[in-house]
Parts: sequence; C-alpha cells; structure tokens
Amino acid sequence: MQNITTDYSKSQGNWLLLCALLQGLGLLLLHQAFSFDWPIASSPSLLLACYAVLLTGPSILIYGVNQDSHRVFYNIVITFTLIAALFGVYVGSQTLHPKYPDLALHGMGFAAVMSLLTFKVFIFASSIHLQDHQWQICYSRLISNTCRLLITVTLASIFTLLVWLIVVLWAELFNKINITLFKDIFYEPWFIYPTLSLAHAIGVLKIRRSNKVVSTANQLIQTLSFALLPLLLLLSSVFLVAIAYVGLTALWDNGGSNLVFVLTALILVTLNLAFQDSKQAPKMHRIAYLLILAGIAILPIYLAISGYGLWLRVEQYGLSISRLWAIFMWVFLTLYLTCYSISIITNARNWLDSLATINTRLGLLLIVALFISQSPILNFKQLSAQNQLARIHAGITPVDDIDVYYFAHELGVAGRDVLKEIDAHFTEQHPQLGARIEAALNSVTQNESNAESTQTKVANLINALEVRGETPKSALEPALISALQNYAITNSSAIANSSRLILLPVELTGDKQSEYLLIMKRPNYFELPLFYLDEGKWLTKSMYFNYTKQGSDKELVEALLAGDYQVTPAKFKDIQVNGIPLKVSQY
Repeated sequence: MQNITTDYSKSQGNWLLLCALLQGLGLLLLHQAFSFDWPIASSPSLLLACYAVLLTGPSILIYGVNQDSHRVFYNIVITFTLIAALFGVYVGSQTLHPKYPDLALHGMGFAAVMSLLTFKVFIFASSIHLQDHQWQICYSRLISNTCRLLITVTLASIFTLLVWLIVVLWAELFNKINITLFKDIFYEPWFIYPTLSLAHAIGVLKIRRSNKVVSTANQLIQTLSFALLPLLLLLSSVFLVAIAYVGLTALWDNGGSNLVFVLTALILVTLNLAFQDSKQAPKMHRIAYLLILAGIAILPIYLAISGYGLWLRVEQYGLSISRLWAIFMWVFLTLYLTCYSISIITNARNWLDSLATINTRLGLLLIVALFISQSPILNFKQLSAQNQLARIHAGITPVDDIDVYYFAHELGVAGRDVLKEIDAHFTEQHPQLGARIEAALNSVTQNESNAESTQTKVANLINALEVRGETPKSALEPALISALQNYAITNSSAIANSSRLILLPVELTGDKQSEYLLIMKRPNYFELPLFYLDEGKWLTKSMYFNYTKQGSDKELVEALLAGDYQVTPAKFKDIQVNGIPLKVSQY
C-alpha cells in the first residue's frame, strides 16, 4: 500500500468537526420533521434531497480532506453532492406515498446506491494527482485509498458504537440510583444525533493520524486474503467438477445460482484485496501460482451458470426491481472477471500489469452506470412495471396472480400508472380486481375523498364481493356495507392481496340475525373476519381454524362454502362477577 498523506492541519480538523456537528444537526432537523409532521415530511423529493446532501458531501470531506487536498478534489465533492441532491429529487418524485412503507422502500434503495457512489467517488477523487501538468488517476493511490477507507470506516464505526454504549451505561447506572436526569437527556434526539456525528468524526480523524495502525491492519487483511483466495478457488473448481457429473437441474431447482453469484463476488473482492497494486507474482511455488491463475481464468464459467439461472427466473416471473439489480451486478461481475480471464490467458506472466487499467476503467464505468440508474434514463421501476404489464396482456401472468400491492407501493408512480391501465382493461371481467386496485391505492384516494369517490369505492367493493346464500348484493344493509368499506380502508393491504372476496352469511349467536364471514383468499392462506351486529352497530372479530393436520385451509374453506359445517355451542359458559364476565381461555 502506497504511503500517501492523510494528515490534516489543526484548522482543518476543527472545520471537519464543525462539519460533523452541522451534519448531525441537519439529521436532527429531518428527524423532527417526521416527529412533528412538518411540511417537508410530506415531500419525498425534498426529504431524499436533504438526506443526500447531508450524507454524501460532508462524509467525503471528513474522510478525505488533508493538507494535500487540491481544488479538483473540492470541485468533485461539491459537484457530486449537487448531483446526489438532484437524484434525490427525482427518486422522491417517483414515490407514490410520502409515508411508511413506501418512503422506506424507495429511500433504502436510494441510500444503498448513494452509499456505494460516495465510496467510489471518494476513492477516485482522492486518487487524482497532478502529473506532467495533467490531472491523472494514480492506481496505487486508488488501491491505497480503498483499503484505508474500508479500515477507517470499520474502526470508526466500532468507536462510535462504543461511545454510544458508554452513554447508555452512564444513563442506566444513574437511573438505578433514581437520578433520571442523564437518561432523560441522553435518549433525546437533540442529544443523540450531534453526539454520534461528532463521535464518528473524532474516530475518523484519530484513525487517519494513526498510519501505522492502518498499515498494519492492511497488511493483515492482505495476508489473510492470500490465505483465503486459494480456498475459494478450490471450492469453485471442485464445485464445477461436481456440476459436470450431477448436472444443472438440481442447482436450478434449489435456487443455487444465487450462491454461485455470491461465490464469484467474494472471489473478486478477495482477489483484489490480496494482490492490491502488486506488480510481481507472490512468493509461492510456481505450480500453486499457476493453479490460482487457472482458477481465476475459469470464473466466467460460473457467471455464465449464474446468468442462465437469472435468465430462467426472469423468463418465469418477469422483471422485478431486485432482478434488475441482480442483472446490473451480474453484468459488472462478468466484465471484471472476463477481463481478468483474458489478461491471464493472453499474458499470464504479466497479467498483474493490466489490473490497473481494468479496475480503473471499470470503476469509472460503474460510477456512471450507478448515476444513470437513479435517473429517468434507466428507471428500474418503469422497466419492471412495463414488463409485468406486457406479461399480463400476453396472458403469461393470470389476473388472480397480479400483485397490485407491489405495483402501488414498490413501483411508485410507474406502478400506479400501470394499475390504472390494468383497471381499465380487466376490471369489467374481473370485478374483484377493481377492489384490489382500489385498496392498493387507498392511501392516495382517501386523502382526496369526496362523496363521488366514496360512492365509487363502495361500488367497487360490492362488485368484487361474491355473496353466498339467499341474500342478494342489493339487499345488503347499508350499515353492513359501510362496515365492510371501513374494514377495506383500514386493511387495504389485505384486500389488495386477496384474489377473491366471499361474503358468507352464518348464524352464530342464536338470535336469528345473520352474521357475515368475509373470506379473503390470500396467496398462501385465508383471512376470515366476522361481521356481527351488536347494539345496532356492525363490529368485526377475527376467526381462524384451530389448526389440525386433517386438512389445509383451502380444503376447509371449500367445505365451509359447501355448507359442510356445524355450529357448536361454547363448551364453557361465562361466570358473571359484579357484572364482569369471567371467561375460560381457549389457549
């Protein structure tokens, strides 16, 4: 690992601590925005943009500013921070609901991409130096900065965790002697955010000045990586031989292509940690080294196996966001390992010389691709929505299997637009689908409710119901319909994920007044809420099968719908104590 300047001046250290404090205060304000429901909390675009600004630029400065930092470094940091904010605005605009779980689903994906981009931008920005009056990327610096960053992040995170554990211990110890002041203060958000931000920054700055510790840790990582690399390559080679005898069918049936994918990714990381910026072959027996090279050269075969398994999943289930990201990662793993394989085959003696070119260019390409993935150019949500819609129109995906909740919540705006098209084309033939779509979009429509939309919701729900027994839909009590509608609004996810809604009249109380069992068919089970009249109001209780091995939910529900059931009285009656019932527990 190249010795590079990581030290900072006293004034720079003070400015970085101030930067960390401001970062913590900014995160505190965003936390308070959620707690007090400030207007910004209703705007996913502003929220993600603010989080992007607070977590990208300041983090790169805290980890990267030193006495040799130049104007280009600061320009890159500022530009990247602004671009991250713009991407936050765009990703937020694609979020359908500004609350949980939608904001979390879209925000976590955005945070993962921004974290990786921050990591990549930092190591490239810190590796630029002036040579022959031109700014160039130094590969030795690139590798050195990568290893240093990994070590610094790990140690600083441990330090921050220890600080927080000490704070918790402090609060709890004094609480045991009835002094609650510290517990009241230390668990408040206005204390937590600035304290942890400063603790993390202090840990980073202390570690950055401990070059010997970082160098020793890196040497240890490199040594262990050299020990693990032959073992991983041996595993891959033995597994390849086993596949040649067993075949690929067992691998596909058991979902093993994902593990193959993980194995190749682990080999890629271990390989780079082991060789780093070395220009010479490691000191080992020549045959052992050639076997390692052979193991690396055949890795594209594994990616072909993994890619074929991924293609089978896409062909069977279509494109989802997770599968699109799997394709994204597979493409870059294939590029890296194929380039390594070609280098070994064409020039085994000096293949290490090509690592600098391969890793630098593909690293820059990865940054560009990650940027594009957060833009309208490569909108995974739009791609997934259109692919799933095409499968529905082609009849590949049955109407009952349409995951409307996935469209509405995970695909955001793109999913909403597709649901509207599905509603227009299929609801007339499949009324229950209209109720499911209505329920999935319920959190939007209820904020825009009026008399007309309420009537539409009631009509959709009634059309979706399969009413059994002698009572027709038109004869259902308005109060019961209102209770069903309120249940659908409160349990929108359950309605959205139910392919059938059956209303079965039953008589359970002996008062000759029918109760109604709503049978909701979920993908793997049934939900059975009971609607009953009590003092003039329709109330709800959940029912369930006291499960035995004598039949599945599906068989039991079919028997229930066929009328093959008996109403049994309670085994134990209640005891009344001063008007309060004492009941026998059923558990």
